[in-house]
This record gives sequence, structure tokens and C-alpha cells, in this order.
Amino acid sequence: MESIRWLLAAAGVEFVEEFLETKNQLSKLIKDGCLLFDQVPLVEMDGLKLVQTKAILNYIAEKYKLRGKDLKDRAQIDMYVEGTMDLMGMFLMYPFSPPEQKKTQLASIIEKATTRYFPVYEKALKQHGQQFLVGILFLVVYGCSVELALVNMPAFLSGLYKHYLQAFKERTSNIPTIKKFLQPGSQRKPPPDDAYKLCIPRTSRGTQEFLAMASKPRLHYFEGRGRMESIRWLLAAAGVEYEEQLIKTKEDLEKLKKDGVLLFQQVPMVEIDGMKMVQTRAILNYVAAKYNLCGKDLKDNALMDMYIESMMDLGEMIMLHPFKPADDKEERLALITERATTRYFPVFEKVLKDHGQNYLVGNKFSRADVQLLEVILMAEELKPDILSKFSLLK
Repeated sequence: MESIRWLLAAAGVEFVEEFLETKNQLSKLIKDGCLLFDQVPLVEMDGLKLVQTKAILNYIAEKYKLRGKDLKDRAQIDMYVEGTMDLMGMFLMYPFSPPEQKKTQLASIIEKATTRYFPVYEKALKQHGQQFLVGILFLVVYGCSVELALVNMPAFLSGLYKHYLQAFKERTSNIPTIKKFLQPGSQRKPPPDDAYKLCIPRTSRGTQEFLAMASKPRLHYFEGRGRMESIRWLLAAAGVEYEEQLIKTKEDLEKLKKDGVLLFQQVPMVEIDGMKMVQTRAILNYVAAKYNLCGKDLKDNALMDMYIESMMDLGEMIMLHPFKPADDKEERLALITERATTRYFPVFEKVLKDHGQNYLVGNKFSRADVQLLEVILMAEELKPDILSKFSLLK
């Protein structure tokens, strides 16, 4: 929830919290149908019950103009944010690591933070000489990822956090809106429109010129489905032809890293519209927005994001199944089947039944339909009869 708190605060939005202190409180939310996929965080906002952290962040950022001024800005923000979320995921899991693994895990976190992630942001700020990377959203989530993770951590990391927070304050101290936000106990009101203009740097090319650069996208990934497959599906659904540059050897991957074309030293990477895009969600968001595979309004996009994030949760479980130890496979398959048939598929079956339309959101073919079909077929590969109780999905 912490990233959500930070983003609401940055937008000047007051909120109240209802803490879950007992198992019964969580059970009641599930029983009352408040949790779409039986899990928190949950944010009640604008008559919606929003779940899935990234879906909630997207909704708030969109509503309060913290998402970038055009498609290119959004693509950059998404890549940066997904990078920080990767790093935050490592931090969040660190306290739960077995004691004998903590030293190795800490070394890995420090190594990746200081060689893979922080250098990217440092270089971006140095190259354009502006006060923000792209917009506010990155800084809020980025700051949270560091602070939330470093509570009760070794002095080195605590010091690292303080260093970056101080740098954040120094870089934003002359922007009245941000300065006010940073002051303890300040009354945080939504900033005026001109404040947003201060937070979003201009690009050197206009939007039309940028979009006119379109050519056949080139996909860089290993010879397999993995995290590139959803991107292939979405491009195909949009009717976009693409080329693939398969990574067949370790040297192929090292060359991409050495050439500086992988922002966070990892694939998938897609060359599209003059950009070298990384981070699966960022690429999917860009393709969906460019080819009108999103919703028609803020509410539709919120529903779509919630559905998609759950599909990606399930898809991740299925994707990792082949790599589990042999003696763990049967138990994992049982868990995947249980989650698919009791947590995820019932939601989509009910949605289709309730509105009686052919598509998940807004009676319009969208990215949500593409990714639902993909994850359904992934599940059927593991268990061919998994849709036996879901006639509409079938």
C-alpha cells in the first residue's frame, strides 16, 4: 500500500485508512465481495473498489495528471517505474529470506541497485539536466521503493536511502508544489495546472514527428515464449507486423548490454517508434495505447488494469512451473489449478455473464481480451479440462 499512500500524498489527496488487524476482517471483505481477487490492497475511490497495486497507481496517476504529457513520456515513465518496482520487490522479500541466505541476498541487492538501477536514473538526470526524470510518478514510487525497503536494514543501505532522499529534496526544493509536499504537516492540496507544467520537461521532438518515425517493430528475446509472448500477441491483435532478433547465445545478450540498448540490462526489449523499450508492462501499455486497445475512459481503464494484473499474476505462476524442482511440480500444479478455478476464472466468467457482452470491458475488443485468451490457453496446456466449469470462458 505504501506506493499508493505516497502517490495520493503527492497529488494532494487526503485519505483515511482501515487497517486489517485480524483474519476475520480480511475474511469479511472477501465474503462481502469487496476484493475482486480475494487479496489486498483495496482502495475505495470514486465509487470503485480498486485492487491490484499497479492498477490503483495507474488510476491515481491518470486522474491527477501524474502520467506524462504524451505517449512517449508515458512509455519512459512506465519503464522507469517498472524498474523501481523490480528493485522494490527484492527489498520487500529480503526480511523474509532464511537467515543463512540474508548475506548473499543483501550483496545481490546492493550490486543490482548500484550497477543496474541507480546508474540509469543518475545518467538520465545528468544528460537532460532537468529536475525530474519525466514526471512526478516515477519519483514518488522510486522514493517509496527505497524507503519502504530499508527499514531495519544495514547502515550502508539506510545511508544510501538518506542520500537519495536528500538529492530528491534538493532537486525539487525550488518547485513550490513539491516543496510544500515535503514539509511535515503541510496542507496538501491539488496543485494548479501550471505546477504540472513545471514537473514535465519538454522533449526535443514533437509528438507528431515522434509517431511518424514508426517502422516495423523489432523484438529482442530468447527463442521461447516467456515474457515476450504477451507482446507478440498484442502486436498481432493490433495487426502490426514485427521482426524478431533472437538471442541465441550468452554473447548475444552481452553485446546488447555492452551497446547500452538494455535500460536495466535485461530483456525483453522492443525497438519501436525510435525507442528501445524494456519492461514487459511498459511495452504492453505503449502498444495498447498506440493501437486503441485500451478502455474508453478512466473507469474502463481501471477495470482493465485490475483484470490484466490478475492475469499476469496467474501467468507468472504458470510460466515458472516448468522451472520448479521435479518433487515440487505436483504441489505447484495443484496450487495453480486451485487459484485459477477459485480466484481468477470465476471473476471473468461472472463479468461476462453479468453484462452479457462479448468482451470483458466496455463491449469493446481490448488488451484485456487478448491477455485473457493467452492465459486461458496457458492454463489448458497444464490441465486440459481446467475450463470445465466455465462455459463462457471456454
